[in-house]
Amino acid sequence: MEFIAIDFETAHSARWSICQVGIVKVKNGEIIDRYESLVRPPDNRYNSFNTTIHGIDASMTVNAPSFYEIWEDVLPYIEGQLVVAHNAQFDIGALQQVLELYDLDVPYFEYDCTYKATNAALDDLCYTFGWELKHHDALADAEACAKVYVELHRERAFPEIIKNPFKKKKGNTPFRTQLTGDILQPDFENADPESPFYRQKVVITGLFNSWERYELASILKKLGAKINTNISGQTNMVMVGSDPGPSKLKKIDQFNANGKYIQKLSEIELKEIFEILK
Repeated sequence: MEFIAIDFETAHSARWSICQVGIVKVKNGEIIDRYESLVRPPDNRYNSFNTTIHGIDASMTVNAPSFYEIWEDVLPYIEGQLVVAHNAQFDIGALQQVLELYDLDVPYFEYDCTYKATNAALDDLCYTFGWELKHHDALADAEACAKVYVELHRERAFPEIIKNPFKKKKGNTPFRTQLTGDILQPDFENADPESPFYRQKVVITGLFNSWERYELASILKKLGAKINTNISGQTNMVMVGSDPGPSKLKKIDQFNANGKYIQKLSEIELKEIFEILK
């Protein structure tokens, strides 16, 4: 088996804001080559939430090359290859968007996704197999993705996933703070009535890798949503991130059991919808 595993870290919510690239090449089930580089995103601008995830900030990339400058090195790994990523929709989208940003041609390649194949977080997969993982380091995540893909294609049953009990909890960070103020005031006049969120009462619970809570609420508000802070019989949708509030999930189940349909959307589902709406 021969393929490329990739991972991108981003400086903020825009996928083209790549700040680190990790690539490994696999042949006959073994890693034979590695490539890693910090990348200076456009304007070297960072969202503090992204920095809390991967630990990279503007001081670390101020003298790093832009993606345009490293593309000549990256291209041979991608062109004509099978490219694998954990949550490929994000990583392939990041690659396509950054190439469009710099007016570079998107090469031909095929891709596959270990997240869709396993429906499990990368750190849980590594814990299951007993592998160490420096999570959200692009090269470490690419290597872990490669090893998972190899395991998926071995002629034996894939093991039952064990949740990592040592997973770092994000806890009560500023990104979980209660939404207040103008963000709770709807803006129906400037929103597209065709949006699936138009005039929908939505609640956000949990933490999201791609957005701060206020940032996600702002996106939904622009799409016509009415942001609420609590689940009620009037709630239409709930955006469910990692480590969601158990009381909110319980309320959803109670309302739905009594004939009220409240739709739950995961981060991956939200990304898919936002991509379609672009």
